[in-house]
Amino acid sequence: MRKLTTAVFCVLFTLTGLAQNNDYNDNFFMSFHSTAYFDFIWSPLKLENAPTGNTIIDGNGNEVPEYKEIPFQSYTNNLFSFGVEPRYNIHTIDNNTAVAVSSPISIGLGQVGQSPFISHRVGSVEGFGSIQIPLFLKLYIGSGSTYDCEKDYGVSLGAGFEYNKVGLIQLNNDVASDINTGFVLPVLSFGFHFFRGFDPVEFNLKYGSGRQVEYFNDANGDPITTAGGVLSSAFGRSRVVRASISYILNY
Repeated sequence: MRKLTTAVFCVLFTLTGLAQNNDYNDNFFMSFHSTAYFDFIWSPLKLENAPTGNTIIDGNGNEVPEYKEIPFQSYTNNLFSFGVEPRYNIHTIDNNTAVAVSSPISIGLGQVGQSPFISHRVGSVEGFGSIQIPLFLKLYIGSGSTYDCEKDYGVSLGAGFEYNKVGLIQLNNDVASDINTGFVLPVLSFGFHFFRGFDPVEFNLKYGSGRQVEYFNDANGDPITTAGGVLSSAFGRSRVVRASISYILNY
């Protein structure tokens, strides 16, 4: 929670500080964005020395719990997510082009558990809810780039980093606390801008991917093998994929 609070404070402090100069009205934008179903988050794959649920006989002949290196990765497909995006144009090239910093913060409402897209069972957090706090540097061209732009269509391209936390409400207390932690990964953004009536609208795609981690056992501690019984391995990484619709509130 301390990392989450720090991340929120840093994002809001940065954008609020930029907005305090004399060009506030010309360069500050606030949008509302939302998505239904198309919001996927995979936490980083972590390896933890954890009990398998089986027992072994130790050197003294005693039956003790068996521990192995177990992979953990949590996943959510939010049923609905929403949030606000403060944005500040730090450099206006012309009426139709601007460079900005933005932070489309998002709260997700969805169940957290094991990913259905992996062939080997891994451990996971069971819970509900997520939060995403990115910080982008974006190039806006055409519609929505500045308040003086008169183009009907436009695009935006962005790159930055995003803080994620899944399982805001954790239900399985048997998972180690260091498994369910927030994580940061690089993200890219593409937006297509158009007008709906008199209001500018953006359709946005966001993608991010973290470091790949190799693992050799499944959630039960059983070695991963090929169909022919040969020892093998699998890989996992953090990822975010989201498609959303955004409306500028103060245009």
